[in-house]
Amino acid sequence: MKFFYSTLLTLCLLALPAYAQSSLAPRYGYEIATWFPDYPNIGAFDFSDTLFFLNDGDTIHMLGVRSGTELKKYGKPADYSANNYATFLTLSPDGNTIWAGYTSDGAEDDRIYSIDVTSGRWELQATFPGNMDLIFWNDSILVSGLNSPSWEAPSAIFILDTTGLNHHRRIIEPGGYSAGMAIDQQNNLYYGTSYAVNPNALYRWDNSMIQLVAEFPDRPVLQVSHGEKLSDLPGGVYDCEVDAGGNVLFNMNLYGGIMSVCKWNGNKGDGHNLDTLATASGEYDWLGSLKSKGDISQVEPGNMVVTYSFGQPLAILTHINTVGVKMEQAPEFLAFPNPTRGIFTIRSATREIMEVKVYTIQGSLVYAKSDFVSGTEIDLSGQSAGSFILQVTDSQGITSKIIQKL
Repeated sequence: MKFFYSTLLTLCLLALPAYAQSSLAPRYGYEIATWFPDYPNIGAFDFSDTLFFLNDGDTIHMLGVRSGTELKKYGKPADYSANNYATFLTLSPDGNTIWAGYTSDGAEDDRIYSIDVTSGRWELQATFPGNMDLIFWNDSILVSGLNSPSWEAPSAIFILDTTGLNHHRRIIEPGGYSAGMAIDQQNNLYYGTSYAVNPNALYRWDNSMIQLVAEFPDRPVLQVSHGEKLSDLPGGVYDCEVDAGGNVLFNMNLYGGIMSVCKWNGNKGDGHNLDTLATASGEYDWLGSLKSKGDISQVEPGNMVVTYSFGQPLAILTHINTVGVKMEQAPEFLAFPNPTRGIFTIRSATREIMEVKVYTIQGSLVYAKSDFVSGTEIDLSGQSAGSFILQVTDSQGITSKIIQKL
């Protein structure tokens, strides 16, 4: 049932120029900033510490994480239609290869490619109708989706066959609409269901259980009953992620309702065992792929969750220090000009600024000053162009902003 999302995506993108007014809004304790605003038409993305890859459906763009400068473009092979949708973009563990999935409304020519990051060479790895997501698991590659052009085919998780025979083997069958998946450091697998009618839930399948099915083809395919239910869910999941701190993250879309980015709270079983980090309620704020860097439960710069609403730029969600902060929104400090060519000024008309720090987007400290005087200039002229995290501490706590250096 991957086609449900493909069709909805098409409608969203067609309608966005007239109607896209809403954006992802953080809940208390979190902040959101926009990343790469010049690339709003994202179909899939992934990134490393230094490189970011964006797929607009026709071209994969490689950008510098810090500079935002486009370094390379990888255009699709000439024999492949530009009308197919990008479903996933997954960077290999060694960082040398991008794996890209494409599908279409009819699933007539759905493909999975690998692209060499250095040479830009595309290699067709498999055909897979209705593919949705790809992850590296132990020594195998897993793909979620239909593996069928039929709307009635049950969504499942398969071991990808890259021999050219396309004998992709089904190992887990959660059913419903296709969704993204994730693994933790022990290679346990996480998946949130996306049923149209049935109650939805977040599940975890143990690595050893999956290995038995993978090694012995005669064993029954795993169902949701074989997984451990972590939480009931109010809506269907689009994608999930496990960050470096072991936090299980996922985003949910509810047609005609609230879209949200959530974190499993560690409790297991019945009930909504989740914390909401951000929400969107616009008619076309359908959330897409979800990725992370670092540990979202920590406030240090560089820890983040990245997602987007279709037709809008990437959104960076970060955790902020709320010690001593009142529930009502505190007045913001001013940082101008932003963007800047290197020198900018910070002012606060309401509170004394105690400390100012500036970090690169990767979390490296490039400026720090205690007993900061409002109106003092900060000089980043010696830094390369790109995005920086400005962190200001005052009597009410810590507030962060993204500063763009031209």
